[in-house]
Amino acid sequence: MNLGNGNAACAAKALVCAIAFAAMPPALAQGTDEQWEISSKMEMPGMPISLPAQVQRICVGKSPKDDEFVPKQGDCKIVDSKRTGNKFTYKMSCTGNEPSTSEGEVVFGSGAYDGKMRITMTKTGDSMQMAYSGKRVGSCTAPKK
Repeated sequence: MNLGNGNAACAAKALVCAIAFAAMPPALAQGTDEQWEISSKMEMPGMPISLPAQVQRICVGKSPKDDEFVPKQGDCKIVDSKRTGNKFTYKMSCTGNEPSTSEGEVVFGSGAYDGKMRITMTKTGDSMQMAYSGKRVGSCTAPKK
């Protein structure tokens, strides 16, 4: 029996495994949360100027709920929603100084999503549209709820 060749074979397998492991992207530790970069743009009918897109980063807990990807103010609440496949549709109501209602949808992809929403101001009936998209950009620690 030739132990030299056996050891060489084991060493070669270990080297291949080490190279393959080093080439893998870093895994996220269990329990890490997700960092998302979100771009949103408002469009108002009749407005000749276009507002620039707003970009922000948010941190959401692991396995977030669909409604966590809907842009909303503190006084806004999802009042109706439905998930069919990769599409989430919703209705939202906002109270406060400028009450409004919204209807929208989010289409989820792999590590990304696209959404749109139509917002109607309750007092005036004026409406605006928002288009938004997000992409997962890393990990973070979400604030505890």
